[in-house]
Amino acid sequence: MLQRFTGWSVLRVSWMGSVVFGAGLVGMLSLGWNSDRIRERRWHFAVPQLTAALALGAWFLAPHSNALLIMVFTLIGFGTVAYLPSFWALPSAFLTSSAAAAAVGFINCAASIGGLVGPKIIGELSQRTGSFDTGFLFMIACWVIASALVLLCPRERMA
Repeated sequence: MLQRFTGWSVLRVSWMGSVVFGAGLVGMLSLGWNSDRIRERRWHFAVPQLTAALALGAWFLAPHSNALLIMVFTLIGFGTVAYLPSFWALPSAFLTSSAAAAAVGFINCAASIGGLVGPKIIGELSQRTGSFDTGFLFMIACWVIASALVLLCPRERMA
């Protein structure tokens, strides 16, 4: 995508990719540490996801430039990786140990299906419309829905 939008060489796109994933690494470490420190999981999941959604939404509103594209991709890299420590701590925060184990298994199954179906949906949408915009809107909707669902989770284990 980055090469298609910018026309940059493979080498330059690779270096920019390291910036994107570097932001994800920093976000995952810092938010995971902070989530453990204050023992809060839901907002540590939702904020990165909503950050990614807002960043991608900015792509529709702001004038396009390579600098904006890198900033958008960097915030998406942050948002799609930084939530992971908080997310995986959620099942045991409000489920019993056996239910949490079953939930983790279910999440992995659903993620495997999503890993197959998600790129197919994005590819199909971009091929049918000739643009990534519809796929971007689909991704924004998924991030917002995921954040809303996690924020609806109970705060702690029910007695």
